Amino acid sequence: MASAQSYSWWDSWYNWGSGSSGSSTDTSTASAVPEIDASTGLLALAAVLATLALAWELKRRRAQ
Repeated sequence: MASAQSYSWWDSWYNWGSGSSGSSTDTSTASAVPEIDASTGLLALAAVLATLALAWELKRRRAQ
């Protein structure tokens, strides 16, 4: 089965609190998350800040 072969991040997150690793044969230390560089992170942060600024400005204009 496909679910028996794959180990998702959700399994890791769910089992983190109970202290079990979920797989006794998994000895790797690499994580299964995609890497993000500084420029991509800054672009994502800028997009979030622009969205917050737009929402704040719209709310301010509606209050007038």
